[in-house]
Amino acid sequence: MKILVLAHKPPYPPVDGGTLATLNMCLGLAKAGNEVTVLTLSTPKHPGSMERIPREIHALINFEILHIRLSNNLLHYIFNLLFTRKPYNIQRYLSPIFKHIIRRTIQEKQFDIVQLEGLYLISYVKTISKDFKGPIVMRSHNVEHHIWESLAVECTSKLRAWYFGLLAKRIESIERRISHSVDALVAISNPDKDWFTQNNFNKPSITIPAGYFPSDKVYETEPNDSPAICYIGALDWLPNTEGLLWFIDWVWPRIQAEITNIEFHIAGRNAQESLADRLMAERDIVFHGQVANAAEFISKFPIMVVPLLSGSGIRVKIIEGMFLRKAIVATSMAAKGIDATHNEHILIADTPEAFASSVCSLIQSPQETIRIAENANTFASNNYDAINLAAKLTTFYQGLL
Repeated sequence: MKILVLAHKPPYPPVDGGTLATLNMCLGLAKAGNEVTVLTLSTPKHPGSMERIPREIHALINFEILHIRLSNNLLHYIFNLLFTRKPYNIQRYLSPIFKHIIRRTIQEKQFDIVQLEGLYLISYVKTISKDFKGPIVMRSHNVEHHIWESLAVECTSKLRAWYFGLLAKRIESIERRISHSVDALVAISNPDKDWFTQNNFNKPSITIPAGYFPSDKVYETEPNDSPAICYIGALDWLPNTEGLLWFIDWVWPRIQAEITNIEFHIAGRNAQESLADRLMAERDIVFHGQVANAAEFISKFPIMVVPLLSGSGIRVKIIEGMFLRKAIVATSMAAKGIDATHNEHILIADTPEAFASSVCSLIQSPQETIRIAENANTFASNNYDAINLAAKLTTFYQGLL
């Protein structure tokens, strides 16, 4: 099949869970025998270029990248707020040039499937439909309005909380009517698929988790004089920063009180200056900023923490950590959509006391850390292999034609 994938940020480099999920899905579809073309926007926040894409990926996927500058102009926010009912974080990705590129590409090639990588591309459906009469599929990384609802509840600023709540309502309105725009849905977690099917989506749908390609390269856990744990996540995504600050404020002091020489290593891109300053000032926290190789960073530490309080979809970094044989402590929100068993494949804790206790128990019992890590690796290999998931998605797409 010929598959056109539209993305609002470049899959390469895979700098966060969303881009890694898109890249691995595209590579999997290509390795399953499909011809894959990716049209993607590139922004200052999520930049990409053809020159950065490795030759071996170019050989499998056709790329075209359009660079645009997203506006954060206050007047644009106000205009959107007063004169439209559309969420600004979707509307801002509309580009007349990208519309032209989409139409030109569809006219030049006879695609079988057009796949939208998330809700932010939904505004391009009318453009696609002018020249394409086949199935248009949305791959849902999250139920987006759930994220903004949670952020509205947690936000301490009344104005920001009100605005986040408004965004959530506008996004939910689109998500409830998504069956009017697309012909099929691919969700990356069962809870997300269930929400759509329980809220008016009555067309073909399937859950295909975010897959992972295990690397042949073996990264060694670095010997350390002190026990160490790690965290990695995009620090320009509000749920990540919210969860990380919760961990530092409420969990980290409890761990330090029990294990006095422990270090907490944090990696993440695009941290605001105030957050970066705090991370660099905190005792026993080592802030690495953006790292060149996420797998290499994660592999240096035996224990990985994923303290997420809001969000939707599936945490690709948990899957990556499992493949890399890490013992993971996560909140139930972070583990949502991953059918791992507590105390077998992962440790799940939702209160500061339980989270700190879980981390300390792993540090104090290296054999338990190894047991959880090995079980996690087996679980991930059985459920999240990108090749197997791409074959399942290919079969689903063939059934739509």
